[in-house]
Amino acid sequence: MNRLKGAIFMTANFPVSVIIADDEASIRNGLRSAVESMNLNIRVLGTARNGLEAWNLIQTYMPDIIITDIRMPLCDGLNLMKKCKEARFHIDFVILSGFDDFTYAQSAIRYGAKSYLL
Repeated sequence: MNRLKGAIFMTANFPVSVIIADDEASIRNGLRSAVESMNLNIRVLGTARNGLEAWNLIQTYMPDIIITDIRMPLCDGLNLMKKCKEARFHIDFVILSGFDDFTYAQSAIRYGAKSYLL
């Protein structure tokens, strides 16, 4: 998330909104619990099992941040980022990956990922 956007939300007492997308329930639920327990003025709007579910949530809620797995069924994290970029949605992405293949990171950076976590 860019600093200005974060400062506006934190100063105005509006929560930063997040959607979490991961095909593994334990990761999805663990991230949700971790984010919600930190008391950082962050609101988890929903979770998705794949990129298509995430895309539907994005269009419905227009979150500030997406935390997404890079590889998921039906639509992966990179394609999800690409769709948001093509739709001109201003959403920050944090990419999660179990793959240390640098081409994934390069693609994520090209689409504007704010962070890439292995």
